[in-house]
Amino acid sequence: MRLSGSRSIPAPPEAIWAFLHTPERLRRCLPGCERFEAVIGPNKEQISAYQATMRLGIAFFKGTYSGTIRLAEQRRPEYLVLAVDGGGALGTLSASGNLTLRELGPGLTEVAYDGEARVDGRVAVVGERVMGTTAERLIGLFFDCMTSHLGPSP
Repeated sequence: MRLSGSRSIPAPPEAIWAFLHTPERLRRCLPGCERFEAVIGPNKEQISAYQATMRLGIAFFKGTYSGTIRLAEQRRPEYLVLAVDGGGALGTLSASGNLTLRELGPGLTEVAYDGEARVDGRVAVVGERVMGTTAERLIGLFFDCMTSHLGPSP
């Protein structure tokens, strides 16, 4: 399943980059997230991965999933390559993709995402269409939350 899109966020790229590297802020914005912890890389200077546990519902399948989000490539503050592997009793997920941050103007950044995901197991019976709709809804919730944390105060 391919996922791609973009969202304009009222914040500079550096603020979005910092948000994406702050586990507690991410945990609050990931729908269904129960645990989200950083793994520091061998150079002891930057995050190399996150360990996460999430409770999600896809169609009539609801369950808890655990996994790793590896930051495969990082070019501050404009580009991240992610690799995700995880699973639970209802199935497994393997995904890879990238985030590109592009400044559109003072205090406005386009965050574009593009990637591929593969779901196996019992949850895969819902099909790519339902899976894609659910994924897009969750991505939208994440961006809405991030915007509320980074956007200008009312």
